[in-house]
Amino acid sequence: MTTLTDIDVRATVSASVIETFSSMLSMEIQPVEEEPPPGQGIRRMVGTLNFAGKVTGIFNTQLTFDFGRLMASSLLGMEPEEVESGTEIRDLVAEITNIVGGNLKSALNDGGYPCVLSTPSITYGTDFSIKSLNMDRFDRYAFQKGDQILIIEVGLKEQEGADSGLDFGSPDGASRIPHVDLQKLESLDYNSRLADAAVDVYETMFSLKLERMEPGAASSLDGMRYISSVCFAGDATGIVSLHVGQEMSRLMAANMLGMEPEEIEGTGEIEDMLGELGNIVGGNLKSALTDTGLRCALSTPSFTIGSDFQIEALNLERFERLAFRHESHIVFLEMGLKISDLVKAAPPPAREVQPRAEESKPAARRNAPVAAAPAAPAAAPPKAPPVPVPPVAPAAAVPAQPEAAGTPDSRAAPDDLGLDLLLDIPVELTVELGRTKMPIHELLKLRPGSAVKLAKLEGEAVDILANDVLIARGEVVIRHEKYGIRITEITSRMERLRGLK
Repeated sequence: MTTLTDIDVRATVSASVIETFSSMLSMEIQPVEEEPPPGQGIRRMVGTLNFAGKVTGIFNTQLTFDFGRLMASSLLGMEPEEVESGTEIRDLVAEITNIVGGNLKSALNDGGYPCVLSTPSITYGTDFSIKSLNMDRFDRYAFQKGDQILIIEVGLKEQEGADSGLDFGSPDGASRIPHVDLQKLESLDYNSRLADAAVDVYETMFSLKLERMEPGAASSLDGMRYISSVCFAGDATGIVSLHVGQEMSRLMAANMLGMEPEEIEGTGEIEDMLGELGNIVGGNLKSALTDTGLRCALSTPSFTIGSDFQIEALNLERFERLAFRHESHIVFLEMGLKISDLVKAAPPPAREVQPRAEESKPAARRNAPVAAAPAAPAAAPPKAPPVPVPPVAPAAAVPAQPEAAGTPDSRAAPDDLGLDLLLDIPVELTVELGRTKMPIHELLKLRPGSAVKLAKLEGEAVDILANDVLIARGEVVIRHEKYGIRITEITSRMERLRGLK
């Protein structure tokens, strides 16, 4: 039986990093055995993904801000000093983290450890460190481009008995439309649920009373602070993070262990305590989501410590930020959430409708005028032909007079439409990855192997067209080194009609 230690994480990560930098950025980057010592006070950023499923853990992509600027300039065809937007750099780091982390996820799936990925988050600043707690294995790999270093960190833990409602063993298990109580989902009060969970756990675990306050009264914590985060992935994707200062964290750990705050040495007890706290609050929210029918898995908690950093969760739709006070100590609780497009596009559950009395009669009787004579007992209405033909009066019945067009009873039943004839007509299905415009002089320079930059960025939804008419949108997936498209949205009837013009 394959174990986590049998999976060649190094080979998967190295091949993915080298290929991504070459194809996406036109840059050569090489693995190195020994990384240089970290510098102090250098602006850097970390892209983070979390695994959840039969294996949980964390995937980090770490680099300096200057290296990110260099990478963005190569992607955009600009000089490094021309790249001014930190957002562009963060988006690029998130995309590379998605690609390399996604390839590792595929390798884990193939190795018998199916899992799903959270949306990426970006941590940036000059003083912070990130780690996932209680891992079965931890790997760290370094890559070099000139004098710039890229660090990849992978922490993995086997999760026995993971129950998320997701069919991790099936390649498309997470892409099936779930049965969700949309009314129950829309009525969820995330703010109150998170607040109640935080107040309750502080009182039961630490004998500390929290009071709600407006988040604007204290926008951030000063000095050394700790953040415990858990991510969930599946039909609902997101993150729940708890922010506490150093003094408050020591007080919490001391109360839980029956010690004095000054007796707490190091961060081991604090990390374990905050990890458990994140599990409780994040698990409370996960339970509320799964109660609506959503399928999602929870990651193991990750732990961020430092004095100068910010965390930005990407590709999420809803955010909640709560603030609490205990005496002079401030605690923040943040949530980011996105519900899968498959859930939003799912049709409402079909309701059973009882047929009206007149609809339960045979078709020939229902369509006949009121004054028509009844049919002979032995005569049955002939079965309608598969294609439209002039109407034929049923045997032993008074010939029916044609009804006015457009009346409800004049509509043919589905079997009368002859739609079976259309099923074998070929339709050309096209997936449009993106478009671009270029001057003729640039077009003339194209040669085999030339790269053409598309206006649509990687990670955006791709358009799916049938006979040049937009019918759906989706996302690119890779299964066993083959590309495919996962449908995420079916266009409305009006959109399809507009496409026919």
